[in-house]
Order: sequence, then C-alpha cells, then structure tokens
Amino acid sequence: MESVLILCKNGPFGTNSGVEAIRLGAGYLGLGEDIDCKLVFYQAGVTNLVNNLNPERVNMDAMDEGIEMADLTELPIVVVREDLFQFGFSEEDLIDYEALTVVNRDDLPGIIDEYSMVFHM
Repeated sequence: MESVLILCKNGPFGTNSGVEAIRLGAGYLGLGEDIDCKLVFYQAGVTNLVNNLNPERVNMDAMDEGIEMADLTELPIVVVREDLFQFGFSEEDLIDYEALTVVNRDDLPGIIDEYSMVFHM
C-alpha cells in the first residue's frame, strides 16, 4: 500500500465519522514515511471543520482531539469549497490548521485518481 485517501462526507452531528477519519489517517501516517495519506472532507463533512460548532451538546465527539492528532502527524486535510458554501460557510469559518487546503469540486476526481486505496466514511 503506497497511498491512502480518506473521504468523509458526514457532518459532526449524529456520527463520529469526522473524528474517526482523522484517527484512521493519523494511524496510517504513524506506520511510517512510506505511506502517503490525505483526508478529504466534502458534502456535509465540511462542517466538521467549521469553527465554534459544539457537537458535545448532542453527545458527539468534538474535533479538538482529532485535530491535535492530525497536527501531530501532519495529516493533509482537504475541504471542498462548493460544499462549504452550500452550508452557508466560507473559508474564513474553517478551523486554523496549517495542513488544510480548500479545493474546487472539479479537483476531486483528480485527487482520488492519485491514490492507490480510497476509504469512504
């Protein structure tokens, strides 16, 4: 396995997919430098990375721990711009994370093609 892409389309309410996607990505990166791993948040998944959400109020995991884990492993995270706009957010509403990139939806097929294994969460 040379490269792993993790796609997360679920928001932070009703599922812990966002946190679990980060854990999976961080785990792959923890296996060694030989694995290229990236995480893409799209559709409702983009809301996982919006500042000032409070999923704990509905007994869901906060992204804080996940983001710390992502930061420790330098996990690259991608957000699809059009999906962010669809939910009424802009790039300025996203968390502060150095390895975060915002791309256009048209870029997504090319990103997927770059990876030998793709997980969908």
